[in-house]
Amino acid sequence: MNGYSGTVNLTDRQRDYAVALSLYAVLSITLYAVVRMTDIPSSVCDGYFPYADAMMDGTFPYTHDVWVYDDWNTWEYPPLAYVFILLPRLLASSVAGYQAVYIAMTFLFFLLGLWCAERLARIFGRRADGIMVIYTFLMVLMFEFQADRFDIIPAVMTMLVMVFVMERKYVPAFLLLAVATLVKLYPAIFLPILIVYMLSRGERKEAVKGLAAFIALCLAVCAVFYLCGSDPLSFAKYHTDRPLEIESVAASIIEILSLLGLTDVSYAYDFGSDNIYGSASSAVSGLMLPLAVSVILLFYAVFAVRAARREETPDALGKDTGGMCMLVLLTFILISSVFSGQYIIWLIPFVILSFLICDDKSGRIRNLNLFAVAAALTQIDFLVNFGFRGEGEAMSVPGILVLAARNTVMIVLYALVIRQVLLGRGGAEAEGRADLNPEAE
Repeated sequence: MNGYSGTVNLTDRQRDYAVALSLYAVLSITLYAVVRMTDIPSSVCDGYFPYADAMMDGTFPYTHDVWVYDDWNTWEYPPLAYVFILLPRLLASSVAGYQAVYIAMTFLFFLLGLWCAERLARIFGRRADGIMVIYTFLMVLMFEFQADRFDIIPAVMTMLVMVFVMERKYVPAFLLLAVATLVKLYPAIFLPILIVYMLSRGERKEAVKGLAAFIALCLAVCAVFYLCGSDPLSFAKYHTDRPLEIESVAASIIEILSLLGLTDVSYAYDFGSDNIYGSASSAVSGLMLPLAVSVILLFYAVFAVRAARREETPDALGKDTGGMCMLVLLTFILISSVFSGQYIIWLIPFVILSFLICDDKSGRIRNLNLFAVAAALTQIDFLVNFGFRGEGEAMSVPGILVLAARNTVMIVLYALVIRQVLLGRGGAEAEGRADLNPEAE
């Protein structure tokens, strides 16, 4: 008779998945218990559930204000964000049940991102287990922002977009990019880069098809909302009217100047965030969006000119495409009037991608370390400036210094990425693994 030991022998791949998912599950259960047993604020419970409950009661998005975060609020997110906000409410009617289902949904997106990390590693000829560990580490480092916000959804979607682009599945890539844009808006900044990349490869027909798919889906979704009597673009005005949020780079500089007695600032809670006010912030806040757009357009132009002149090999151009995506995203985040902690999550797919395409070992490790430090400082900022401080209260000196440190690290990372992308320092693998469309794995 054959004996049976009762043990299960897992492959290395299965073990990697088991460890990552077990860690995420333990953290999910812990977060759920903490929120349920305390009165700690929760975006899922205090914000998303009221929106979802209003929709279940027949209120269509963008038609009437909703009692959210203990106040009457407008619908501040892009249209498809409310699909993901509504989904858990279809399965649970109580706040506790809604939170449990919502965390389970983020768990599924974490799993999809883990698969994308593995897939990216195999496409670029890297060891998958190491990349999966980096992905898990970075996601866990920002865990409560993963499970109590919806930023993991567009972040993982953009990660899957890059996988599709590498595999020349362009129409699915652009359709998914459109969905991600309609969830959080920022993925739209990658569209011109991908179009230029495809045109530079002579894939004009595919570029037209991809762009048409992107535009068609965006128009179709907006048309549905307009036909239902709402304005799905009204959220844009909400965000363009926002003052300087305390975590933004510009606000951080002004806060340091206030410590030195060079300017005065006051604090208030509105637009769903803590913001600073004063003569300096009033002078700066209106300039941030035009400045960010101008810098991003400049990077687009540089990328297009270099691609048109064909100064680089296809492999180097592929490397530039991934690097340029990270560069414009950093620009969008750092030259902005808002820099909420969860924005760090948006960068994780491109930190992974840059780690894969950079042949300079010290450079890619340095970038990864800087990003990890910035994420850790974001957690300290969250504790000091939001855990120990009431809404609208003045910031403490430690709080201002922590934010200054985090933003300084991000600026250093930004400068290094500019150097790597525009000056070609720390480029693609010499073995030809940098092309975003490898012919074979």
